[in-house]
Amino acid sequence: MYLINKKTGVPEPLPEEEAGAQPAGTDKPDKPRRQASSFGRRKPEPIPGEYTRTSDRKRPARTTAAPGEYSRTSDRKRRPVAPREPGAPPEKPAQSAKAYAVWLLARQDYSAAALRRKLASKSYDEAEVEDAMAFVIGNRYQDDGRFAEQRSRGIENRAGNRRIEMTLRQKGIEADLAKSQVQQLAPEEERVLHAVAKFQAQVKRDGMTQELKLKIYRFLAYRGFSSKAIRTGIESLGTDGSWVEDIGESE
Repeated sequence: MYLINKKTGVPEPLPEEEAGAQPAGTDKPDKPRRQASSFGRRKPEPIPGEYTRTSDRKRPARTTAAPGEYSRTSDRKRRPVAPREPGAPPEKPAQSAKAYAVWLLARQDYSAAALRRKLASKSYDEAEVEDAMAFVIGNRYQDDGRFAEQRSRGIENRAGNRRIEMTLRQKGIEADLAKSQVQQLAPEEERVLHAVAKFQAQVKRDGMTQELKLKIYRFLAYRGFSSKAIRTGIESLGTDGSWVEDIGESE
């Protein structure tokens, strides 16, 4: 690029400083110079004591913890628990009998008899136990009727009336309440159909053999179904069940 000298009329080259400058009136910025590629170049050796990447660092060796100190929780040893002497009563919980009873019922439901035995086994005296029972029953945290209904509803499709009533009695429910709760369930003749449904595929594949008849009978009898209900269940599989009541009478 040249400039015309007004006096001589001879074109003169621009000085080196102005040759690289952007001409006036243009808005395009200067292009940055392209840096030379580093491909093929050898990386400089790191200075001793410095690291070019974290993988070059060496972890310090793990030191043994000083006595009384722990580097991780797995190094800690639990304190030995002194064994309880035979016949000694269990240690009484720190919380009151009321708080302990509410905590137990928050985890699972108990009958009144089972909860009373649980509290007595924790060295609470009789007055504390009765006070706690009055508190949880009065606030309906514990209810034998609700407990009996939940337990019976949970097993009604796989157990007969006798089995359900026996289970409730074992959990501490009184006989009258257990019997009345069983009477509120669907009839055994309807519930037994759910219990024998597991044998439908086997009967369809092998047929109703004598061995399979006895197997189904023992299965239902063990679960507390009456002879009438067992006959209904076997006949629902497409076979005669009149022989069931004869076995029930002989037993």
